Amino acid sequence: MLKGISSFVFLLLVSACMESGDPPTSQSAYGPLPAGAVEVPRESDRSFVAGERIGGITAGMPMSLVENLYGSDQLTPRDLPAGEGTTVPGYVLFPGTRDELFIELGHDKQPARVRFSHPRSEWHDAATGLSIGTTLEELREMNGRPFTFFGFGWDYGGTVGDWSGGKLEQLLVRLTYSPERVPPTGLPDTLIGDHPVSSTADSLDGLGLRVREIIVPIRRPAEE
Repeated sequence: MLKGISSFVFLLLVSACMESGDPPTSQSAYGPLPAGAVEVPRESDRSFVAGERIGGITAGMPMSLVENLYGSDQLTPRDLPAGEGTTVPGYVLFPGTRDELFIELGHDKQPARVRFSHPRSEWHDAATGLSIGTTLEELREMNGRPFTFFGFGWDYGGTVGDWSGGKLEQLLVRLTYSPERVPPTGLPDTLIGDHPVSSTADSLDGLGLRVREIIVPIRRPAEE
């Protein structure tokens, strides 16, 4: 199971050089609007559709167009932490703000996936409303069925490993708990370590589990 998670989280090491020379595009990434709906400017949109887009960043979009859309002052190249002391090349959009977005590049130097974790981030799933701070109960409802995640206390602690075929299966989500709700004896052993924990486990009651990080693929696996 961990191998599957790693292939989703990590990407091939590539150069972080900015591409250039592509003109801005006026083509809509959203398709036709419903009757009466008001279009949100792409640069202001904070919604995502897994496997398609996040904000105005769409599958196949070169970084030069991302720069044109949001402005060079809002985009910084950076090696991004990827767990266990490793890094991957990428960019940070809106650095230092609540909407800070970490963009990981694919082998073609185009955005492959993004992640965010600021507690007041406005990024959210366009279909379900999933966002940072979503509770465990809300997450189960959004997914449409129970799921499993890895126990806490290591690099991948709290990471959902199996959505059980639910609606959120394209996303990688990490959970955390409220430290003030942990009993004096600490978390039970069943919630610690490299093993699956059911989202319906009785031992989770009262711990205030919520989403702490979301990783969104911008393109589908077949396009990697």
